[in-house]
Amino acid sequence: MRKSSKTIQQNKSKYPQEIYANELSISYNHCERLKQPEFKCLNSACSIANLLRDIWNADDLNVRESFYLLCFSQPLDLIGFYKLSDGGLDAVVVDTRLLFSAALLCRATSIVIAHNHPSGALLPSKADIAITRRVQQGGEMLSIKLLDHIAIWKVICFFIPQTSTISFR
Repeated sequence: MRKSSKTIQQNKSKYPQEIYANELSISYNHCERLKQPEFKCLNSACSIANLLRDIWNADDLNVRESFYLLCFSQPLDLIGFYKLSDGGLDAVVVDTRLLFSAALLCRATSIVIAHNHPSGALLPSKADIAITRRVQQGGEMLSIKLLDHIAIWKVICFFIPQTSTISFR
């Protein structure tokens, strides 16, 4: 909202009566590809892991860690996915504020988070378990259910213990 210079000059007080703030402009681009059957009713961790292999840049799987967010509607249709960040060989920074802002913009009712282990580590790290807990707790506050946290490689994947007991509908 802009005021003309004439209006500003007429206001004698040091501070104008109107409030000025930065405004975030948000756009939503509907993706026709997500209407295809392979993105509908993804009701198993294995089907989601296979989907992750399709959207992940395969050349990066063994090079650096990346972190993805998958957003789902109530019937477990994929409504969006977002590459949250890229990291190094054995770590990736995850900003949960960005994660949940993306989930809220998609109007997600549930999410799956995923990352890769280029180091070849077969077990979740303490950081993996900690971020799973943080996302799970944040999701509870926002009524967004964390369905799973998946770690993938080119050949196999595993599910972080904190969420592996979450049942899909």
